[in-house]
Amino acid sequence: MISPERLSKLEEYLGSELGDPCTVTIVGRISMGQSRAMYIADLEGKARGLRKVVVRVEQWGLLGSDSRDEVQVMRALHAAGYPVAGVIAYDPTPDVLGQPFFVMDFVEGTSVFTRESLDPYVDALAELHRIDYADVGVDFYPVPDGPCDAALLQIQRWYDVYRANLIGEPSPLIEEAAQWLRNNAPETARSTLVHGDPGPGNYLHEDGALRALVDWEFTHIGDPDEDWAYLISMRGMGVMDEDAWVAYLADQVGVELDRDRLFYWIAINLFKGACIDQTALGIYHRRECLAPNLLAIGTCIHLSALKRLADKIL
Repeated sequence: MISPERLSKLEEYLGSELGDPCTVTIVGRISMGQSRAMYIADLEGKARGLRKVVVRVEQWGLLGSDSRDEVQVMRALHAAGYPVAGVIAYDPTPDVLGQPFFVMDFVEGTSVFTRESLDPYVDALAELHRIDYADVGVDFYPVPDGPCDAALLQIQRWYDVYRANLIGEPSPLIEEAAQWLRNNAPETARSTLVHGDPGPGNYLHEDGALRALVDWEFTHIGDPDEDWAYLISMRGMGVMDEDAWVAYLADQVGVELDRDRLFYWIAINLFKGACIDQTALGIYHRRECLAPNLLAIGTCIHLSALKRLADKIL
């Protein structure tokens, strides 16, 4: 939990940012999620009154992302009327809570999957892919230039994260997989905003209505098939099998997935998973945090993703 000393600093920081002296009461911690620690809090200002918020705190670069771009894209999409929580304040320094963090509005709803919530969710994901990212001010991500750059940029991004956190010798399987992905990179006809971590658990709904999409730390400009592949092969694995997903997406949102391209983008997502899991081992090895879950992520979860990747392409 947040210590009393840091909580006092948070109150001072938010009072200054909002121009309204305030108190912050931590209500509890949201247990889901690995890359961020998240706390539900009551924020009460003298002028603005009481509001419920979420404090989202980085954890030593776990899973290879930071909050800077996450905050920018959330603010841009919220301003455009897309279902995402509003960001109240962002501190990119460790001065207040020991890690960079941001504070966002609390959105009522549950992330527990129900079948009735799926239709409005995939509709919203398809809508994200139709948004003109430049028109809404999301032009700070690298934009794919060449026909295969949507894939090549993601391969390099996650390979660099892997190498930056490598303990010991590089894995031959990671090296071979990276080269296979480069050699077989498909062309992308249209680059769009890509959520990067879509599916059950990463959206909020209430009474069958979609309330918000959450967890934007992996968002980028790329190939929309990357999102559909992740939904099918990662978060949506327990919902239906690949054939059923392909048929459902064609019927629900008119997305006709090419199975060869789907195979490739599933492989990229498995590569991404294997690479980002190594950040946990790097954090543990550098003794920035000695939590046992970091060892689990950096070893068994990493090896599980790597095995699925090797079985698929090598």
